[in-house]
Formats: sequence, structure tokens, C-alpha cells
Amino acid sequence: MQVSYLDSLDRAVAVLLKQAPIRESIARLKGELQTSPEPFVWATLDCQPLAGILPPQILSAWIFVLRRDVWSGAHFHPNSIQHMVVVEGRGRSKIAGEERLMLPYGTPGHPPEAAWHVIEKKVTHEFLPEAADMVVISFHTCAPDELLEIESGTGHARVYEVRN
Repeated sequence: MQVSYLDSLDRAVAVLLKQAPIRESIARLKGELQTSPEPFVWATLDCQPLAGILPPQILSAWIFVLRRDVWSGAHFHPNSIQHMVVVEGRGRSKIAGEERLMLPYGTPGHPPEAAWHVIEKKVTHEFLPEAADMVVISFHTCAPDELLEIESGTGHARVYEVRN
């Protein structure tokens, strides 16, 4: 992964976090998580305001709020490369069986690429927020209504957003 590519994603996150509707979406999702039985909740983001910033292969953007002290569940995306960064909280990732600390976006003393998790197609991954719920921004190389998640072990498939 080229550093300039991650620099573009870093700039996109900075733009998103300055927008009041994004902060409102995060607050709403945190509330939804409290009543949801799921380990995480999500919302898609409009990529139009990020035109000219996002690399051309990025076709969708998402906010996920993951439940504290609960693994997200091992899964993979057969049709998308995922680019993810923590914007609130902290935790660990397990990607292809390898655990790694999840540094928050903008951690002082670390290059931007240290905070990014780039997960190739068909690579199993899961996340564990620690001490508090964790908010992440995730960019994918497929459209929102095409993002497919396959549960590891069961093979159960989920499409995150259904085309209207």
C-alpha cells in the first residue's frame, strides 16, 4: 500500500470528522448500539463530499460502532478490500489470525499508516473494542449495496445495504 494512498484516506477522515452530520450519526449509532443485540451497528456515508480526495478505487464509506469487550465476529469480504481506522476508542484486531493493537487515527508519534488496517479480499478479520465502545471509519472498494460479509465457520452471508 502506497503511503500517498493512505494519506488520501487520512485527509478524507479529517474532512468527515469536521462535519456535524457525521458527529450526529456517530452519536445516533452509539445510542442504537445500546438497544441492539448485535456486536456492532453501522451507517453508510455519502462519498460525494470526498470527491477529489478519495482514491478512485474507493466506492463506499462507512461508520461502525462496535460494542465494548465483545469480538465483532470473524468474517471476510469476498468482493472488497477494506481500509479501516479507529476514530474513537481503542482495541485489537485479528486479521488472518494475527493480532494487532488498533492505534487511533492521528496518534501522535506514529505515521498515518500505523493506524490503518488494510484487509484484502477473502481475508478473515475481527475486532475487539477494549474499555469502551469503538468507532471506526471504513472504506471499501465496492458500492454500499454490494458489500458482502461472509461469517467464518458458518458461511452465512450478509449484505449490509439493500439496493432500493
